[in-house]
Amino acid sequence: MLDPNSSVRRHYEDLANNLLSVGEGVKSVVVTSPEPRAGCTSVCIGLGAALAGMGRAAAVVDCNLENPQLHRMLGEPNFVGLTNGLRGSSNLEHYGHEVVPGFLVVPTGPIPSDPALLETGRFVEVVRGLEAGRDVVILDAPVAGEVLRSPNLSGGFDGVLLVVHASRTTKSTARATTDDLLDAGINLLGVVLNGSSYAGARP
Repeated sequence: MLDPNSSVRRHYEDLANNLLSVGEGVKSVVVTSPEPRAGCTSVCIGLGAALAGMGRAAAVVDCNLENPQLHRMLGEPNFVGLTNGLRGSSNLEHYGHEVVPGFLVVPTGPIPSDPALLETGRFVEVVRGLEAGRDVVILDAPVAGEVLRSPNLSGGFDGVLLVVHASRTTKSTARATTDDLLDAGINLLGVVLNGSSYAGARP
């Protein structure tokens, strides 16, 4: 996902171009899925790396406090990250690191006992603060049901990408989740098909 010569890079570049075309002016994107294991974190990493390779400064922030995956996917520790930024006064840039030039990753950091930490005004503030130095901020979010129950994740940012898995997500589940997001008034930027020979975003 980080290798520019990878066979999957062109799919993420297609996704990045589609996101930039359908989301003009969009700087913060929530990535979610109908169910776990659809590959949201992989999509976040691949999309962020592709954006950086295209000269766009990108960041991925792990917002899945109950089941963080970003640090695991990258084989890194989770000592510092988002939760430190929520409790501190520094820009979120200070709690992440660039895995390739132009691509910042911010893991969750220490997991709090109360995941409602994401429902504070501070959460939106620190993510918006990250936008000052990044062209696109990607939020690796929990499943769509939790996003819908979270006022910050469902309405605090610029749009949502829904990741569905080619072999794990049924058509009825994908359709029902899409309808739920649209019915809630969420700005659904596109649907990403993961686990297939083609990955892309449809406006």
